Amino acid sequence: MTLFSVRKAFNVALATSLVHLYPPKHHSRALRILEDVLSEDSNNLNCLMGRGYVLQRAGKWLEAASCFSRVFGSHPEETRDSIRAQEEHAWCQVQLNRIDMAITELRTVIELLENEKDSDEDKSRCWWRLGRAYWEMGRGSLFPICHGIYLNDFIADHREDAFKHFITSLKHSSSFAPAFTSLGIFYSEAANPLDPIRASKCFQKAFELDAREGDAARRLAEGFAEEREWDLVEVITNRTIEGEGGFESSQEIMAGRYLPVNAWAWKASGVVHLVGFLPLIKHPCWTNTQRRTGGVCLLQFRRFR
Repeated sequence: MTLFSVRKAFNVALATSLVHLYPPKHHSRALRILEDVLSEDSNNLNCLMGRGYVLQRAGKWLEAASCFSRVFGSHPEETRDSIRAQEEHAWCQVQLNRIDMAITELRTVIELLENEKDSDEDKSRCWWRLGRAYWEMGRGSLFPICHGIYLNDFIADHREDAFKHFITSLKHSSSFAPAFTSLGIFYSEAANPLDPIRASKCFQKAFELDAREGDAARRLAEGFAEEREWDLVEVITNRTIEGEGGFESSQEIMAGRYLPVNAWAWKASGVVHLVGFLPLIKHPCWTNTQRRTGGVCLLQFRRFR
């Protein structure tokens, strides 16, 4: 093996690791390495996949879809990598609101995964993404057809389809956290009747499985804040910040090189610390202006948004 090959292999391994280490914290560094390798080997499968993931996290769904399309276009054989590329391409279509195309692609991927061994995690993720596609289809369908009549039944049907797919996802892997988050949202927003208790249990399960489930964590933190369970709010916010690598090197955040994914968690942490100072606000030596300022701060951060 030549020195050039060793160097390229090392850069591919390094970039791939940086892509998946507390994403998107190290993505800017990873992207520089990926672009360097792709300038020499434009069809490098691992680098194209890595670049696609980086673009996904940046919300550049069209460019990400192009990367994944190149992967399964240049590697037509049905390997696990090419199947994953098709899945990610379909997920980009969901985000671009090309729902029908996304559903067709995801069903194709699910069929391909049936022939793959040890693919329960992949199947679970695909069924969840299929559920999300139906959920988004329902979200975008609320429009009047005549004289104030809405397609509520149409929306409900798609939400029910989404619910069934979330359940199927968990049947393939009972530890797939995003499916629990989506079920919690269903119970809190679309179930008939709404079931906030079951929704809270789903959010708790999702957060227990994966502290990176920011939506579930935020909803839990807001619920505990309403009950003034500040110790629980602090536990959730600390785990959320740790899950995104926020405690890995806080000086990067201070220097502005890293923007936190879950900004609400840092705000909520500030609320918890502010609550600890509330007894001081009532101290006789505080002026009325100081007391009003403290109260306003608490109200501003009340919902962590």
